[in-house]
Amino acid sequence: MNHEALIAWTSLYIAVGSMALLCASLAVMLTIQEVRVGAWRPPLATMADIVLALPKIWLRWQKNYLLGAPVIAAVALAFAHHVGFDVFWNIEPTG
Repeated sequence: MNHEALIAWTSLYIAVGSMALLCASLAVMLTIQEVRVGAWRPPLATMADIVLALPKIWLRWQKNYLLGAPVIAAVALAFAHHVGFDVFWNIEPTG
């Protein structure tokens, strides 16, 4: 792989991974805040509701996490545009 392409791909993976970690952390905080203020609360009336509370909280976290996906995609595209899309496709080794 071309050295510039390797650096570009590695940088892109690091940037997207960092954004995903940030998004996941913010989704956890948002989910906790929604439960705390009562904006969203899983029902806990029956034993089945109590058993299903954890999966419902996880699904709520997933929803909050996926709200950040357009931001992650925009950052990745902006980075690729800044570096130049042709650098990412130039993967043949230079001899």
